[in-house]
Amino acid sequence: MAFFIVETCIGCTACTNRCPTDAITGARKTLHVIDPDLCIDCGACGVVCPADAIYDQHFAVTVMLKKQARPLAYVDELACTGCDKCAEHCPFDCLALEEVDDPQSPFFAVMRVEESKCTGCRECVPACPYDAMFVFRKDQVPGWLKANLGVLPGKKPAASPEPPAAGPPAVSPAPPPAT
Repeated sequence: MAFFIVETCIGCTACTNRCPTDAITGARKTLHVIDPDLCIDCGACGVVCPADAIYDQHFAVTVMLKKQARPLAYVDELACTGCDKCAEHCPFDCLALEEVDDPQSPFFAVMRVEESKCTGCRECVPACPYDAMFVFRKDQVPGWLKANLGVLPGKKPAASPEPPAAGPPAVSPAPPPAT
């Protein structure tokens, strides 16, 4: 059963803007409706509803959360293989592979979360075959996962070129003579 909206809806359209599947319809200042065939039960709509008008499949009201308290996806970098399965399932396009700049790492890339796009919908969690994706509120991330965040140095995007340093140009050493 999908989420549903009750009569206390004020028609603010916050939920329609937040829904990744366009399951919510309704005109401004009118009661909105959730199409159960399109709803993926992510709860993204409920955390932005100022009228507490959205209920989950267990008939519990979803509570509006301030941005800092909303759930967010986290990647256990030591478990992530860079397979990209989680990104394929993300309806918000908030996951992207970043090359790993660590010669000791057995993987070429690790998944990164773009926090501004992530709604904590949890679609990435079951998609990950390596149990590397988790969704928690920022204030409820377990210590074991915090320890695995930011441990792999990623390659930074190319920055604008720096002006050349003063002094003679750098010369690369000559290769050893061939024998």
